[in-house]
Amino acid sequence: MKASITFPELQNILLEKTNQALSFAFVDGRTVRVSYPINLGFIKKDISANLVIKELIGSDLLVQLSAGLGTDTLLTTALNLLKGKIPHGLLEQRPDSHLLLHLGQIPQVKSVFDKVDVRDLHVLNEGLEVEGALKM
Repeated sequence: MKASITFPELQNILLEKTNQALSFAFVDGRTVRVSYPINLGFIKKDISANLVIKELIGSDLLVQLSAGLGTDTLLTTALNLLKGKIPHGLLEQRPDSHLLLHLGQIPQVKSVFDKVDVRDLHVLNEGLEVEGALKM
């Protein structure tokens, strides 16, 4: 069984839930480019990083952020900026620019993991695809 969500759908959900305008773009089958607009008054710029899917461990997703030199600093800064805008405990920073996303803490996602044995997550040209099988 396969299910997918397009990047625009994902962007709209995140905007609605976190009030953050993130955008996503395909890089390869395991990598998505995430961009976030910043406005420093006279400077408007998008900050981008590649998010590489490393492993799906139950309902947790291990990803690696790749943004060049200073990625760990960028990741720490981004997580500090997002505090209070995302549920506590949803993101866990790991060494070497890795992030563990506890997807099972999102009620809508948890209900999927309760019914589906999710095996993999792929990046498609137009969005993300989850592969799995119904639990019996």
